[in-house]
Amino acid sequence: ELAPDGAIPADVRTQLAVVVRKMHVHMFRLEQLLLSALDTLHARDIDVMLLKGAGLAVTAYGSFAARPMYDLDLLVRKHDALRAWQALRSLGWQHDEAEYPEDFYATHYHLPPLRDGIGSGLGLEVHDALSDGAVRLDAEVFFARARQVDLHGRTVRVPGVTHQVLHLATHFAWTHGMGSAGWRTFRDLHHLIASGIDWDAVVREAEEVGASASCYWTFRLAHALAGVQVPADVLHALRPPRSESLLRTLERHYATMLFEFSPSPCPSVRMTQLLWTIGMAPRAAGQDEVRPWHRGLVWAQTHGNSVQRSVLTRLLSQLTRARQWARYLGNVVMQRNGAALPPVQTQS
Repeated sequence: ELAPDGAIPADVRTQLAVVVRKMHVHMFRLEQLLLSALDTLHARDIDVMLLKGAGLAVTAYGSFAARPMYDLDLLVRKHDALRAWQALRSLGWQHDEAEYPEDFYATHYHLPPLRDGIGSGLGLEVHDALSDGAVRLDAEVFFARARQVDLHGRTVRVPGVTHQVLHLATHFAWTHGMGSAGWRTFRDLHHLIASGIDWDAVVREAEEVGASASCYWTFRLAHALAGVQVPADVLHALRPPRSESLLRTLERHYATMLFEFSPSPCPSVRMTQLLWTIGMAPRAAGQDEVRPWHRGLVWAQTHGNSVQRSVLTRLLSQLTRARQWARYLGNVVMQRNGAALPPVQTQS
């Protein structure tokens, strides 16, 4: 609707309208599922907080239709988690043990995902923590500083704005390793900024919980790729101990991971992991042991598809990607002394 006349072909506009209508139906269904879940948990005296998309929908966006999502993330206290999960299953939410084995989630920060019983594809996750522990986001602190908002006559808890920003940034930069969820993260950040952010509090608490690098890269990429307005002094305060030329190189590398059809993606998983580590500087934040991909290795072992390849096999595999390496290095490394990515021009 905001595009200039003629900018979108009529047939494409029609297809988009169909997608939007379907999305609205799904979001109406998801909101009704949330209300039912809240009533069920309230009846059992289980405190609940809306995380991520659901929490943003009822605050920064103002509606579920304005913030599409495919699942709900509910935070409960650890001693209530299993009881909440079982109560939701009795409500009709389904768990697929083959797809989401309980053994894997026994050491995870949320219980096995649940799916809408009518097969809509919508889901729900019961969280008893906010991260894998490397970033020190404390659920009890989130509850203590939560806001209360009205949702169709129900009082629900959502994180404070500072905590929403921290959780958003760590989920993108740490949990997803800056490899996915970037565009919705940048949009969420834009809406949080529009609602009002105490930047001093964000910088202070990010340092306290080991999230400075997560916030830095989320903010920097949001500014470079989506034109999100982040104060320069905030970026400076959060900046990892790296030279600006190296940060520009890393910025270009991280950007290549966010485009599904990138012309110059990094050809090596190990290189991607190394560059994530260089940019995030986890040791400087006291995060020596845990990395985002460790859970993926546990997942592969749980599903019996963990394969160890020899050094020779890996080397030969990389040699077959010579052209891809040339494109990648030309785009990322050879331009390291050039300008950083130009911000996208956006309209207010």
